[in-house]
Amino acid sequence: MVSPGAGAAGARGASSHAVALWRERAFRALMPVQLANAVAVWIHVVSVQWVLTERGESASVISLAPAAMAVPFLVLALPLGVVAGHASRTRLMAGATALSTLAALAALVLTATGADGAAPMIVTVVLVGVALVAVGVSWQSLLPETVDRRLIPTAALVDGAVFNTARSVGPLLAGLGLGVVGAVWTFAAVAVLSAGCCLVLLGRERRAPDRTAPRRAILPELIGALRFVTYSAWTTRLLFQLFLFGIPSSALWALISLAVHERLGMSSAGFGVIMALIGAGAVVAVVGFGGLRRRLRVTVFAAIGALTYGLALVVLAVSTSTALVSVAMLLAGAAWVSVQSTWMSMGHQFFPDWVRPRLIAFILLVFQGTQAAGSLLWGVVTDAIGLQGALLAAAAIMAVSCVSLAVIGLGAESGIEPVLAGSDVDTAVPGVGAAVPAGRAGPAGVVASGSRNAHRLLVSYDYRVPPAAESEFRAAMRDLRRSRLRLGGRRWRLGRGPAGSSLFVESYLVAGESEFAEQESSRLTVPETRLRLRVASLADEVAGPRFSVWTPVERGTRTDRYGLHRKSK
Repeated sequence: MVSPGAGAAGARGASSHAVALWRERAFRALMPVQLANAVAVWIHVVSVQWVLTERGESASVISLAPAAMAVPFLVLALPLGVVAGHASRTRLMAGATALSTLAALAALVLTATGADGAAPMIVTVVLVGVALVAVGVSWQSLLPETVDRRLIPTAALVDGAVFNTARSVGPLLAGLGLGVVGAVWTFAAVAVLSAGCCLVLLGRERRAPDRTAPRRAILPELIGALRFVTYSAWTTRLLFQLFLFGIPSSALWALISLAVHERLGMSSAGFGVIMALIGAGAVVAVVGFGGLRRRLRVTVFAAIGALTYGLALVVLAVSTSTALVSVAMLLAGAAWVSVQSTWMSMGHQFFPDWVRPRLIAFILLVFQGTQAAGSLLWGVVTDAIGLQGALLAAAAIMAVSCVSLAVIGLGAESGIEPVLAGSDVDTAVPGVGAAVPAGRAGPAGVVASGSRNAHRLLVSYDYRVPPAAESEFRAAMRDLRRSRLRLGGRRWRLGRGPAGSSLFVESYLVAGESEFAEQESSRLTVPETRLRLRVASLADEVAGPRFSVWTPVERGTRTDRYGLHRKSK
């Protein structure tokens, strides 16, 4: 049990973190723009959704509106994650808000001319989705450079609350706009708000341009991110838990307008109030849950949020009481932002710098992908078994998510901190800071990995292991294998020397000289180095790295087990 004094200390800690966060000048300048842009997006999306609802469209068609906004994440999140790694994030955000302006103007023209059928209106939502993914990936990759790493959990919670506040304010303003001035003027207001965000971002870029990194080819970078996810068990579990929460949680956003319209009999203004309560719950989470998050394990905190969200779905399914549903939606908003921000804060804290923008894009891809797929799924399920049955089915799946978070979790959080190896780590470990083969580098000592002129290298290490340590050595090498592969290595092998010999030979391929240099410098974190230290401590003698240049196999050429032939240096 937590003592009153501990609770007070937790509250003071949460308050001090919030105060420190708002002292960060860049965060303080950009967050209002984030809020305004998100409000504009949700006014647009909910206006389209409500218009389709009032026109009597089927649940499947209505659910296309939130799904259409999420679909661009499936196509663009990963490429934009690569671009955000080297481009000006502020400029990308400015371009995205300009696209939102154009989408609002298109919706304005469609409604003014009477051409506002389901298909063209949903196309404008797709454009807004494209803009939203560009803003989301850019902002999330910029966040670690905007605030101190210790403040990232608080920043992620505030960011989630801002986004969910927009999800409430946007529908409320949409309902008021549609009821008072009509669709044309509502979309005009969206265009003005988006254009204002664009101008502010362009002005900030001119005053303090973003620092940019060297440009990289998109495809090799995407493959590298996929390889990291494949060989990082913690990252895989994170994405799995995100998926398991995202599918049932999408039911609320896909079906809330139908529930308010059919079960509660409320107008567009009432719909806006219900959505405002969800946003208010998000604000409650920021103000009241910071201390609770620090006292509980991350997975326990997320499991409580999933349980609360599932109960809110049950209330929405079975109750026709406006008061009871209102309380449930307040709690749903608090649970939503608590769980959603958990994924982002974990990613910012534990993903290495060299791959973080791409992995944050993965998180956005999976989460928004589940929102898109889930929206379509729950629309079809509603048409098949009814609104109440669909909401109860979603609540049942959310219960599975809650159990998975509590029982399976994410695995150990220690040992994955993204701290680069430095002077506090023994750099005499084989492979740490190793030089590339002399004379093999390209112009200015760099060969772009994945380029046509890069030389594929076979990297080898020899280990003399005493028989008593052989079993432990093999176990340590299994961990090192995953490290080599997630940092960019391929076709890893561990061979044994002649019979009766204590020699083991580790070998793996890298795409080129600069790729190996990056693996052993800018990508090498303290946990990765500890794996190397562990392996070296189990061997009597370690030699390497040795380098051999390999070329693709030619027809009729004798090959080895790699399917490649060796080119002598």
